Parts: sequence; C-alpha cells; structure tokens
Amino acid sequence: MTRDYETIMLETEEAMDKVLEHLRHEFLGISAGKASPAMVENVKFDYYGSPTPLKQAATINTPDASTITIKPFDQSQTKNISKAILEANIGLTPSDDGKVIICRIPPMTQENRQRLAKQCKDMAEKSKVGIRNARHEAMKHGDAGLKDSILTEDDHRGLKDEIQKLTDKFNKAIEELLDKKTKDVMKV
Repeated sequence: MTRDYETIMLETEEAMDKVLEHLRHEFLGISAGKASPAMVENVKFDYYGSPTPLKQAATINTPDASTITIKPFDQSQTKNISKAILEANIGLTPSDDGKVIICRIPPMTQENRQRLAKQCKDMAEKSKVGIRNARHEAMKHGDAGLKDSILTEDDHRGLKDEIQKLTDKFNKAIEELLDKKTKDVMKV
C-alpha cells in the first residue's frame, strides 16, 4: 500500500523513536557499580517451556547499593533463574538458598568499566542500524509514492530531505545518550 507524505514521516519518526526508547531501556540495565533492578529484570529464563522475563516471575529488590535480591513467585524456578542470570553474561554471579537469589555487584575495576563502555558502544551501533533501517523503509515508501503518482517530484525530494534530517536528529540523540552513559560508566 502506497503512503502519502505525512504518513511516511509519521511512521518513520515513530519507528526511530522506538529504537531510541529501546536503547534508553537497555542502558538502564548497565550499571556503573550500583545495583539496579533493571540490570536483571529483562533476563529471560525457561519457565515451563516459555522464555519469560524475570520481572514477570519474581520480586526484584536492591536492599543496598551493591546487592540485588530476587525472590521467585514459584520457588521451584530458583535454579533456572540463577542459571539464566549466569548465562546472560551481565557480570553477575548469583547465589541462592532455594528461596531467594542474591547477586552481589562486583567492585568496578578499570577493565570492567572499559568492557561496559564497549558494551554501550555496541548497543548504540545496533540502534543506529535500526535508525538506518527505518530510514531505508521510509525512502522505499517515498519511491513507491512517486512511482504511483501520490507524490510529486518536489514532494519526493522534500520527503528525502526531511527523512535525512530526522535520521541525523536521531543519530545525534543516540550519540548524546552514549556519551552520557559512557561518562557515567567510566566515572570512578
């Protein structure tokens, strides 16, 4: 289905906004030495054959700045949850007593900080790919609109310019988020 100018711009901005929000959410899960429920809440584990995020199957608390406690609603899943946290490769080693899982946040070394900064950079790069994909999709719809005579040549050219401006705006926002998060991670 061919779209008009406003629809293409609206859908493109919406898609790019989702990418940016996803990155913000991912950055919440990266901690610079401070415990946060966001670090583990999206870790998925096998819950009776279905991959389930931790936040849907347990109570997650941070009693102090270096500890995360996880109390599964179904205590028979404690071992599965511990295993999933370990396999998630988020730098946490869980210990459990059969009822509650405790994750201690290791003290941040310079090496850990650099690893986290690199991880943030990788996440930002993936987000930029998402922005480029949204841009590509919008351009494709613009070309189809021109071909189907819904857009004039001038509208098509203007649409391409607006899409590029939108792409630049979102890429700049990703860079700003990355810079802020990198400074936070590298701060001693």
